[in-house]
Amino acid sequence: MARSGLIFDPATGLTAPDTADIRDGVATDWAAAFFEADQPPLDTEPTTPAGQLIDGEVAEIEAKNAGMLYLSSMFNPYVSDGRWQDALGYIYFLQRQIDEPTVVTCQLTGLNGTVIPYGALVQSVTGDTLLCNSSVTIGQGFASGTAQTTFRVTTNGPIEIPPHAVTSIVTTIPGWDTVDNAAAGDTGCNMETRSEFEARRAASVAANAHGSTGALFGTLANIPDVLDVQVLENIGPNPITKFGVTVPGHGITVCIYGGEDDAIAEAIYRKKDNGADTGGNTQVTFTDADYHNAVYTFWILRPTPTNFYINVTLGPGSAPTTEQIEALQQALYDDFYGMNTTSGNARVGLASTVYASRFYCPAMSVDGITNIQRIQIALGDGAAFVDSLTINGDQEPVMALDNVQVILS
Repeated sequence: MARSGLIFDPATGLTAPDTADIRDGVATDWAAAFFEADQPPLDTEPTTPAGQLIDGEVAEIEAKNAGMLYLSSMFNPYVSDGRWQDALGYIYFLQRQIDEPTVVTCQLTGLNGTVIPYGALVQSVTGDTLLCNSSVTIGQGFASGTAQTTFRVTTNGPIEIPPHAVTSIVTTIPGWDTVDNAAAGDTGCNMETRSEFEARRAASVAANAHGSTGALFGTLANIPDVLDVQVLENIGPNPITKFGVTVPGHGITVCIYGGEDDAIAEAIYRKKDNGADTGGNTQVTFTDADYHNAVYTFWILRPTPTNFYINVTLGPGSAPTTEQIEALQQALYDDFYGMNTTSGNARVGLASTVYASRFYCPAMSVDGITNIQRIQIALGDGAAFVDSLTINGDQEPVMALDNVQVILS
């Protein structure tokens, strides 16, 4: 069939011919097939029966071409999706991560020495039950009568836990008086999105190496329940400050939110060069059972959840409905956590620079939202809104739906 197949160019890849060229080729084939001497040529105009059949064949050819173009694009890890992306991940021994629960950092009060064990339950004002991620002792390493640890929602998925919502103790422990969360929870997620999986695949390429920050980052990012991680390196002899945290000389600082301490310690042991120092605020240990049970201690930095805010200013003439404003809030909330399929942005993370401009695409995709004058962002108390900001390594950005404010100019 003339001019109907895909065209391959080593420089540009596969391309499909225009619809008009395909139809001309099919019509020519039909006219040749029905040619009879001394008879008028076959009328292939679209209004004729033959023309209708030709148009149907052209539609099938275009559907085939579209399918083949889609298939060819799925071999590119930057755009692959679904089962095709899963197949590329298998090359790197990666599997798409399942849904994760919301993790909330809670402040506890009570009698000094009271142990809050792993598995202790609390409840939010919205009725969600949360489980203690790791055992903590009140007053040990904290101000007298206080402690801080993380809880995770027992149901996986993007469940929002706003600030000061976790206030009820379910597991009664003598000496444990109160529980509260000063910041919103780090919202969980459904199954890993296309953009998140690709970012992790790209990072994991270095995981088979040893000694580089890429190797350590790729390994840490694949630990279950790790929601955010960055590895900061200092190759000089003196301590330096990066993203607001101290990195020791000839050392690293692992800023990590989520994940079990033991798994993190093993990753550092397996991937960090011997002799490199570590910085942070939390000690983790790894026992090498293959080498006389030698114990290795490292420091990591556990960040503090910090509220993130977005202000969207709409120009004169804008009159969005309540439903449209709620849709806008949801779109920006999803983009913040890397769940917006329109923008494809990865989630906002610690030790990074964030530009407010990343939120324009998801905002403009919401039906009924027009004349966007400005989008600005803020961190912490939400007092200073700017066009870009730096999130320190000791800050885990978290956001609630109410942190997205729509301002009508």
